[in-house]
Amino acid sequence: MVPRTWSGTELAERLNVSSRTVRNDIGTLRDLGYPVEGTRGGEGGYRLGSGGSAVPPLLLNPDEAVAVAVGLHSGLSCIIGGMEETSAQALAKLEQILPASVRNRVKNLAHFTVPMAGNHPMPIVDPNLLTLIIEYCHGHQRFRFSYRAEALPDHGGAPPDPGSAPSDQGHSGEFEVEPYRLVNHQHRWYLLTFDTAEDAWAIFRVEHIVPKLPGGRRFEPRELPAKDIGAYVDRNVSARRWKCTATVTVQAAASEVMTMLMPAEGTVEALDELRSTVVIGAESVRTMALTLARLDVEFTVEDSPELNAEIRALSERLLRATPPSEPTATSSETATSV
Repeated sequence: MVPRTWSGTELAERLNVSSRTVRNDIGTLRDLGYPVEGTRGGEGGYRLGSGGSAVPPLLLNPDEAVAVAVGLHSGLSCIIGGMEETSAQALAKLEQILPASVRNRVKNLAHFTVPMAGNHPMPIVDPNLLTLIIEYCHGHQRFRFSYRAEALPDHGGAPPDPGSAPSDQGHSGEFEVEPYRLVNHQHRWYLLTFDTAEDAWAIFRVEHIVPKLPGGRRFEPRELPAKDIGAYVDRNVSARRWKCTATVTVQAAASEVMTMLMPAEGTVEALDELRSTVVIGAESVRTMALTLARLDVEFTVEDSPELNAEIRALSERLLRATPPSEPTATSSETATSV
């Protein structure tokens, strides 16, 4: 089937632009590599050439096309359930309509990049559930759902002490909350809500949510618990995963300490311009000791005898692994007799 030919006048009228704009846009499409054919004469005009007749041309420059391909390629190892096949199909369609030069860059991207599986399996979330939650957030409608008892939510009014234990609502798995934000944090989806039953902000892991229909009544939105919701969720959910915690005073500014620690390793707050307080956490005291040993500044453990003991043991072990230094020879000892 031969694509339809459009005259410059028809395109200008259909797009509500001038004929000059049409000519400029045609030139831009050709510069990007799209096959736009032009014919002269009374029945002349423009039409899509070979490779561009199946779908309208996608107006992406090379950098934009590669950026989209990176996103789709990442979706092949996605934490959203069912997106692997969808991403592969979309990537294949994208390659079909890209100019040859850009298509080769995208293919090279897929060939020479390899996603690496993490040490821990990532929870998979149904994309329909994410869409449903977003609709509740946008519509300011209460969200009703069942929640798995082994994964109770984290509660906090003002940002809580990261070292404190989360509030426990018992083993009741039925909730009706005001949903506000979805946050993707370290390969997991979290839902920030206000739990009216507890009169507190609560964070739920989305993979443990089973929605119940219909939703609840509409609500008047509240002021969010923090300006930076990502940091708020990070501060709360990271602490909940730690089995061991300790408070450490570090002899360095908070901005400097933040560059030394991963977000999952601890939270940092300024004590003054030259010192900061770190709430550090990990699965074991040994891991915490190794994390602190990585800091290139002085520090003091404030509230964990177990961590202090582990640091002493680590210091002694490192000292034993170091051979004793030999005394430096003096000038008189090294002088040559004549």
